[in-house]
Amino acid sequence: MTIMRSFYKLLMALYSIGVLCSCTNQKKSGYTETEQIMPYPHKINMSEALQNKTQLKLSDIADSINYVLLAKDKSVLIGNAGKIQMNDRNIFVKSENLIMRFDLSGKFLNSFGKLGRGPEEYLPGSPYSTTPGFEKVLVLRSMMYDYLTYNANGDYIEKKEISYPRNLFDFTCISDSAVLMTFWFLGSIMKEEVFKEMSAVAGIYDMEGNPIKVIEHPLKNKSISKSDLKRVVSQNPTFTYFDNRVVLSLEGDTIYEITKDSIFPGFIFSWGHLPHKNSYEEIYFRQSEPSNNATYFGSLLETSKKAYIHGKNMDEYYLIEYDKATGQNRSMSVDIRNSGFTNDLDGGENYFPYWTDRSGSVWILVEDAFSFKEKHSDDFLSGSFAKYPHLKEKLKNFRDNLRQDDNPVLKIVYLK
Repeated sequence: MTIMRSFYKLLMALYSIGVLCSCTNQKKSGYTETEQIMPYPHKINMSEALQNKTQLKLSDIADSINYVLLAKDKSVLIGNAGKIQMNDRNIFVKSENLIMRFDLSGKFLNSFGKLGRGPEEYLPGSPYSTTPGFEKVLVLRSMMYDYLTYNANGDYIEKKEISYPRNLFDFTCISDSAVLMTFWFLGSIMKEEVFKEMSAVAGIYDMEGNPIKVIEHPLKNKSISKSDLKRVVSQNPTFTYFDNRVVLSLEGDTIYEITKDSIFPGFIFSWGHLPHKNSYEEIYFRQSEPSNNATYFGSLLETSKKAYIHGKNMDEYYLIEYDKATGQNRSMSVDIRNSGFTNDLDGGENYFPYWTDRSGSVWILVEDAFSFKEKHSDDFLSGSFAKYPHLKEKLKNFRDNLRQDDNPVLKIVYLK
């Protein structure tokens, strides 16, 4: 009997461990065993999405929202803030072409190099990226075919040569040994030679500029007259992050997932009966008249459960939601001037980010102080709904302490 009781206790212990592990795994993935996400690529049915109307609320996917004033003491003057990269310690911002680092409270810590043509300087328009661990900052010097490396504290390390096409627009470090480069072309101002160099719309390259894997440009090897070439507009691809992968949004119907050595389709748009931009001419050639075809625009945001992207049909704009487990497609009509999730966390203006952290669990947007105060007036906030009233009070206090001539404000959302 003693042996049987001991065996029974052992079985119960193992069962409890199994249940605990199962619950832990379910919580981590966000899905139960019967609700696992479908394999890539996911197909987003745009026609179905526009028919299934819903309200997309920020509180359904996010825990909190935080507002950070950059350099509150105005130790530095910050103009237009761009390409924001963030981890759990630092915020990197490109402002007036100079790269700066702040802590999570917005305190200015240091900048990287300075503008110029010197050995530790870079020209306006030079793109930058942090390494995945945020230990280093790389600045790819425009038209100089090299990059500068700095420690996170701003100390200069070295300069290395790298080869890249002249129509490079942006890059991001995928690993310590590979970068994603993205390209653009505007026929009205660029020469035919530049277009011929554009063999890819984006790709993975090593630190010397050698291609590892690329996404060939759809116009490659197409016969295009010189007059038509002036109408070619190939927009720079945009990207966010999810699970330390790059989610690359291109013109056309495919969104790609990118790691340090692989590129694969992540999402494919299916349009059903909707008229949409389909031919090369419709997608890449500037039209003399505006098109009424349905289309999508901006970066795709991927979470553990869903994907979100803006869409347009005729003169109406939408925020589209795709469920990665069920395949369901829904949408919410939006005002193009305020085209985001309904912000029912604190009752602030609608929210749709431009940047994410590398995990994709933190969303980031920037707004100048004057606009922030104007949009969050007493009249506006008195009529908005906040699921968490204390967050609305926090928003009001932040607004009241904000001056119109302050530096820009980061609006940071933390997902569930």
